[in-house]
Amino acid sequence: MIEPRSVHSNVKIHLSDRAALEEMFIELCLESDKTHHAIPVLTGPTATGKSSFAMSLATRYGYEIVSADAMQIYRGFDIGTDKPTADDRARVPHHMIDILDPCESYSVASYVKETERILSHLLSEGKKPLVCGGSVQYVSALLDGLLFTPKCIDQNLRQQVNSKIDVIGVQDAWQKLHSLDPESAEAIAPTDRRRIARFFEMYIETGKTKSELNRLSRRRGPLFSFVAFHLDIEPRTALYERINKRSAIMFERGLIEETGDLMKKWPHYESCPAFRGIGYRESIDVVLGKCTEPEALDEIQKSTRRYAKRQQTWLRKRRDMIKLILEC
Repeated sequence: MIEPRSVHSNVKIHLSDRAALEEMFIELCLESDKTHHAIPVLTGPTATGKSSFAMSLATRYGYEIVSADAMQIYRGFDIGTDKPTADDRARVPHHMIDILDPCESYSVASYVKETERILSHLLSEGKKPLVCGGSVQYVSALLDGLLFTPKCIDQNLRQQVNSKIDVIGVQDAWQKLHSLDPESAEAIAPTDRRRIARFFEMYIETGKTKSELNRLSRRRGPLFSFVAFHLDIEPRTALYERINKRSAIMFERGLIEETGDLMKKWPHYESCPAFRGIGYRESIDVVLGKCTEPEALDEIQKSTRRYAKRQQTWLRKRRDMIKLILEC
């Protein structure tokens, strides 16, 4: 018996047969629902095939999928986010997808609040939710039951922080963040200026790092019983091969054309969070003639591999997940 949300449930299941691993996942979800009424949460690095596992459980046993993907929340950003197809969404209800325009910002706190509302609603109607996605900060905050205290950042402070980053550069700002809070640095890309700036805004405002604030916030605990799964692929080179192949397929499906259409629709795209996502920021350079498609594809593959490594580093520290490892 596997105890959902138990710090002692650091179970690892290694299989070389993907179909067998998927069946194991489904069996554990059904068992946990029967014995603990636990909500399954499936996460892991990008390109591991989480969506196919989720769709299999959902179509066979009537689950509804709640996305935990920070890019799939944006309307129109379909190819580069590997968003569920129209057919998949017709067969299985999906939530937390296509809820924002690309120039709208969205925080971890907003995600937790809205997802908890959706989970409560589904359970009250006798439905079975399944959370699935690779945005590890979304997933961790939901599992830990973080209770966020909204704070309005003074605009003068915001300007001061951004001016400082202009002077020292984004890379040096990230290095300072890393020295203050190595745990948070693992989930923030050294190029992610917006999140780096947000870190320092909160640090100056509260005198506490993001990790310290999260520890204080965990006092509430989760609102639901969860059984969490970390799907991964070993060796890492096999995962990287999948990432490279999937990136190339996105180009074949029309990622550059999709990006160009979105740029026309949203002319102030440079200030829009959605356009900073992997795949789109590189495709913008192609549309603007700053690089070739092969150069952009190579950069997308590199950025995605780095992102997957950060996801793995973050998730492997958790001891409350059942790890499903596909050995290739």
